[in-house]
Amino acid sequence: MQDKSSPPPSFIKMEQARRLLDQGNYQESLVVALEALLEELDHLRNSLLALSTVTRPGSPRRSPGLPEEPPQPDHFWLPAPKPRVLH
Repeated sequence: MQDKSSPPPSFIKMEQARRLLDQGNYQESLVVALEALLEELDHLRNSLLALSTVTRPGSPRRSPGLPEEPPQPDHFWLPAPKPRVLH
C-alpha cells in the first residue's frame, strides 16, 4: 500500500508531462500524459472489478440487513426509429 503523504505515480507523470509541455515537447508530453491516464484507468478497472465481485448476488460478504435489488436487464433496447416521411 502506498504512503498517503507521497503523491501517486500517475500524478508525478502528469507533472512531468506538464513540464515537457512547458518546454515545447508536445509529443513527448502527450505520451507521458496518456501513460498516466492509462494507469489510472487500469486502477479504476481493477477497483470496479473488485467491487463487482463483492456486490455480486450470493456473495458471502453482503450485509444480510440490506434488501435485494431487482435484477437489471443486461441490455436496454431503444425503440425502432420511425420512418421519415418525405414530402
